[in-house]
Amino acid sequence: MKKLCFLLLLCICPAFIILSNAQSSQPENAHSKKEQKTSDGKEKKRMKSDEAGKKRHQKIQTKKTRKRMRESKKKSRKINDPKKEFFLFRLFRK
Repeated sequence: MKKLCFLLLLCICPAFIILSNAQSSQPENAHSKKEQKTSDGKEKKRMKSDEAGKKRHQKIQTKKTRKRMRESKKKSRKINDPKKEFFLFRLFRK
């Protein structure tokens, strides 16, 4: 009789442990989803305010300055973009 109670207890305890862990993990997931939503909202607000700041900065400048800024931006892109290697290197590369 003692052996039977002991075996029954050994079989039931892990089941309770598994059920308790499964129930406790659900609120954590819900909590992390809520945190993710709030962080996404904050990120979106920050990006929007950055864009508004850039537009305001552009609007404040004079026409000549805006033109100069556009030209320098174009020039920097041209210089900093990755370029192809010399055609002979590309041709004879293995």
